[in-house]
Amino acid sequence: MASTGQFPDLQSVIALVKTLTNAQLKDILRSEALAVSGVKASLQLRIIDFIERLAQTGQTARYDALRKFIYTTANRVMPAVSSTPSYPQYQPPAVSQSISTQPRSSPLSIPIPSLGFTSGRLSFKDSPFYTILEPLTSTVECKVREQTRDSVELKVVLNSTVASRLQTDSNCRVMVYCASDTGLNQYTKSDVAFPHQVELKANLDEVKANLRGLKNKPGTTRPADVTSHIRKKPGYQNNIVMTYALTQKKFFVVVNLVQQHPIDDLVAELKARKTISREQVVREMRSRADDSEIVATSSVMSLKCPLSTLRIDVPCRSVVCTHNQCFDASSFLQLQEQAPTWTCPVCSKSTSFESLQVDQYVDDILRSTSTDVEQVVIEPDGTWTTPKSDDTTGANGVTHNPASDDDDLIEVNEAGFTPIKQESVATTLSLQQTPIQSREPSSAPSAARPSTNKRPAAQVIDLTASDDEEDLPVRPAKRPALNAPSHSFPALPSLSNSYTNGQDLPLSSQTNYSDTPSQRGGYDR
Repeated sequence: MASTGQFPDLQSVIALVKTLTNAQLKDILRSEALAVSGVKASLQLRIIDFIERLAQTGQTARYDALRKFIYTTANRVMPAVSSTPSYPQYQPPAVSQSISTQPRSSPLSIPIPSLGFTSGRLSFKDSPFYTILEPLTSTVECKVREQTRDSVELKVVLNSTVASRLQTDSNCRVMVYCASDTGLNQYTKSDVAFPHQVELKANLDEVKANLRGLKNKPGTTRPADVTSHIRKKPGYQNNIVMTYALTQKKFFVVVNLVQQHPIDDLVAELKARKTISREQVVREMRSRADDSEIVATSSVMSLKCPLSTLRIDVPCRSVVCTHNQCFDASSFLQLQEQAPTWTCPVCSKSTSFESLQVDQYVDDILRSTSTDVEQVVIEPDGTWTTPKSDDTTGANGVTHNPASDDDDLIEVNEAGFTPIKQESVATTLSLQQTPIQSREPSSAPSAARPSTNKRPAAQVIDLTASDDEEDLPVRPAKRPALNAPSHSFPALPSLSNSYTNGQDLPLSSQTNYSDTPSQRGGYDR
């Protein structure tokens, strides 16, 4: 990429563009086949961006042609410096380049030359999941766009070695890295950070990736993996376009060839490194127990990972943590790969992959207990025991009492329903013989009748459809109950008394149940 030292009159051309009218600006845009829509500020920005891209990509011929057309449109005399063959004298010395960039104080955010970034000064913080092998493109600057949107294009051309490696190694990936401008990007390692409103496309395919990370937690953003959208052919030009808007600061974006490290490899590396020995853990526990200012008691330690809530497979914790509770290494690394916060899930202290170590004390407990044991009791001297079986028995005893109480309740309910079930036949007979009670408004019989059959209600409906509706006192005589067995009548008075309790019924209606058919002459037909 050419430096702006090769274009000494770049600032003069930009300043001239700002003095042109809308018609002149549109003529310049039409000459370069650019869009002519928008207000005057948008037209100026569009032309200035195009000029800067020509200067950054080193297209000297196109830059000279556009520069000549701008001066012609503005009716200005073009300086003679443009065609001097002394371009190389501005490129080697770094002092001349810095001098040419010093007068840049335009409010339109003129980009600084990215020659320093292409030489490898823009670096990102190390991650245990990725290792940057080499950059595939130069670093491109994303200018500030407070009210508009803009896009940058990165062209990825793979050579035969990289293309062959991508085809054979599944862990070799192509990723897009982006960092915000902090002023020290050339001297320090940067966090991966994309603009808040951003869209990424690779070969016209939208890249589905989380480019934001966690809110208010810098460094939790992952680089965008575009390997599946890249044509893995040597010499093929892959176009990656990042569109962004409403930015308050500049960003730098680059495409890198990355070696990805799977979780299983990291866990194996964790097992192979130095571990926290069992003797060290016991010594620390006894040291705390011997402290006169601390009252040490037994504690319960869970054998389940606080992240996955499953039994721990590889117990690990940070060397800066003072607790004995561990978490599963695989679950923790999977979570950090998605959102690298690097905080302990137990005490929330800051940690790193380098500070993680396997705890041999907890590992021995996991190997010595069965898979159904979820927790152990740790004594102050370092000894441990599993929960006693009588505790489980006691728990079962507690759960047995409510069950026995439920059985008592069921027996009470059955006792309440027993007389109703036994007297259901008698109730039906009494209702068939005494329809006058069903006709009278009574609360006690109506509360007891719903437990019987609904056939008497159907018979009442049939009786109301008869021709003798106006003779209500005579209607009960029409119910044919004369053929009922006589042996069932002696049991009915007690039932009728229970149904007529609290009602003012005629004496005849209470004693007719014990009468014989011959005595009830008014009922015979």
